[in-house]
Amino acid sequence: MATTALSSSTSTALSTSAAATAAANKANAQKLLTSLGAGSGVDVSSLAQNLVSAERVPKENAINAKITKNESRISGYSALSFVLSGVKTAMTALKDQNNFNAVTATNSNTAAFSVTTSAAATTGTHDIEVLRLAKAQRSVSSSLSSATASLNGGSAMSLSLTVGDASKVTPTVSTTQGVSAVTETSTVSFQSLLAGQKVSVAGLTYTATQDTSAADVAAAFSGLTEIGGIPTSQPANGILSGALAGFNAGVSSGSDLVFTSTATGQNVNDLAVTTSLTATTPSVTTTQGVSAVTEHAAVTFKDMAAGQSVTIAGLTYTTTASATAAEVASVFASRAASGTTPTNPSTGTFSGALTGFNAGGNLGTGTLNFSSTTPGANVADIATSGASARISLAAGKDTPQDIVNAINASTTGVKAQLVNTGDGSVNPYQIILSGAVGASGAFTISTNYGSGSGSPGLSFGSNAANQTAADALVKIDGVSYTRATNNVTDVVPGLTLNLKATTTSAASVDLTRDTSTIKDNIKAIVTAYNDAVTIFGEVSDPKSTFETYGATLVGDSTVRTVKQQLRSMVMGTSSTPGDNVGSLWQMGVSIDQTGVMSVDDTKLDAALSNHYTDVVKAFTGNQNGLSIYSPAPAGIAGDAVKKLSNMLGKTGILITQSESADTQNTKYKSELTKLQTRMDALLLRYQKQFSSMDSLVGNVNSQKTSLKSTFEGMMASLTGKSG
Repeated sequence: MATTALSSSTSTALSTSAAATAAANKANAQKLLTSLGAGSGVDVSSLAQNLVSAERVPKENAINAKITKNESRISGYSALSFVLSGVKTAMTALKDQNNFNAVTATNSNTAAFSVTTSAAATTGTHDIEVLRLAKAQRSVSSSLSSATASLNGGSAMSLSLTVGDASKVTPTVSTTQGVSAVTETSTVSFQSLLAGQKVSVAGLTYTATQDTSAADVAAAFSGLTEIGGIPTSQPANGILSGALAGFNAGVSSGSDLVFTSTATGQNVNDLAVTTSLTATTPSVTTTQGVSAVTEHAAVTFKDMAAGQSVTIAGLTYTTTASATAAEVASVFASRAASGTTPTNPSTGTFSGALTGFNAGGNLGTGTLNFSSTTPGANVADIATSGASARISLAAGKDTPQDIVNAINASTTGVKAQLVNTGDGSVNPYQIILSGAVGASGAFTISTNYGSGSGSPGLSFGSNAANQTAADALVKIDGVSYTRATNNVTDVVPGLTLNLKATTTSAASVDLTRDTSTIKDNIKAIVTAYNDAVTIFGEVSDPKSTFETYGATLVGDSTVRTVKQQLRSMVMGTSSTPGDNVGSLWQMGVSIDQTGVMSVDDTKLDAALSNHYTDVVKAFTGNQNGLSIYSPAPAGIAGDAVKKLSNMLGKTGILITQSESADTQNTKYKSELTKLQTRMDALLLRYQKQFSSMDSLVGNVNSQKTSLKSTFEGMMASLTGKSG
């Protein structure tokens, strides 16, 4: 496996350390050999230490080299994170559509309205007149004696409060009218017959035996019934044969005779009338039979919010939570007409009683059928109504303060306030109701005192402080616009008008564009990009002399990956291109052969001047405040911020690589600790062995001295010579 070249200082230090250890070991060995002959002591401690160092130092240096390399990598990743954060900051300044609010508005009447612009605004001049301000309805009650005065003698009461168009909660009704049963009849206008001619009606045939007038033919059938069979007596001018079937004949009047169906109240097969070929066929006029129909109404409910109420045939249901149309229908399903109020369902409350109609079974939809309790007759159509809220006040809760509290607790959007005017009268209190701004916030309120006295009661009549709800009316460039708010945002593209007062003449608003800030922000991206590329080069260059960070990531593939991703972010096509501009190169931004980015001011000015909306869309996707977790395309800057945030985040490639290097260093430091433990044990073993050796050498030297003395004494006695 290839290894990274060591720096000269590290290499020199390692070489010097190894040489010194070898020299020390050689000297100690020589000293040992000498001492064995000379009988002098040996520095066994130094010898043991040097032998241990000779084994420890190479391994220790190798591990420390790995630690140093990882620490350099961490420094390099830190440098990359720093410069990429600079690119992210530059991109952030251009990621929102609001960052391009480069149009400046000059308003000649700031007292009447204020003007704010967005990136969608275009240059130009507009004439603006404020003809009417949007207002909220304000209704003031009659004067009241105190906040705790009883308004209904202490009895329960209710308020019906409807805001805006009541049809929003009022059900629609489709009625099938009630019809009484009608028995089918047919009027036959007979014709005269010649002798031998025939006419048959409902199975009974008359054959003329002589010329017979139409009236006489009718008389021949007059009064005959289905159950009579063949008549027992024959008419004077002819012969009857067969029998009437399904019809009874009435009493003749001239040539006309009415035949009535024996099946009552329904349609039957029409009366059969035939003649012989030569006779003139009678004319027949039929009144169709109709079965009795009980009137019923198909009521289609609407979704309701908490606190809203709906009344069907006298029974009122008030929701305590939001309910779908199908859920409202299910509450009324299968309820029969009665004079009592049903038990409250779990989703709301009932008041009143269902009258004149029975509710059908639940169909699982928002439509429910109600049938009249008066069968076979037309009745008054089922009565339906809706209210934004039906506010019930229990007995003893009929005071002005209770009413204010109940209205404020409802979900109608109407706010109530109890005030003390302090006018010195006996009735200084009043309730003030305020709705939402705009005509749709208009409201009506009515009071139902139930079994109470309604004294002194509550009324909202005419009052000088009352105000009618109204929409704003503004004329812009000669065209009038009505809006429910004084904050007009959808008339002039990119312009928001905050209306304050009406005008007597048109005010002028001039819109001019200043792109200097945008140009500066684009150039900031260029600067940040070039800084990043410079650092990429320094950390990966083995010859870099850049302090701290230079040559820290030589050969690291992370640098190449991040550099490629960054280049793609800034020079790729926007995920939200405009019609004419969709990339930075179309705005004059380019990268030369050395990797340096620059901007052509002339081309940038042209793009901002001629295709401003394209530039905004290309950078931002026309988004504002888009989360980095949103999958929506966000343009060059928006997408870059999302990608850089992920890259620099806890799970990004830079933090992951840094943590990996740190984890490796933890393992290497553990190896150093284990190495030191082994070397300490080795040193103890060497010291013990060398100590034994030193003792042995000492004994040998003592024996040598003793033997020498003995030998010298013996020699002296033999030779007669003394020392």
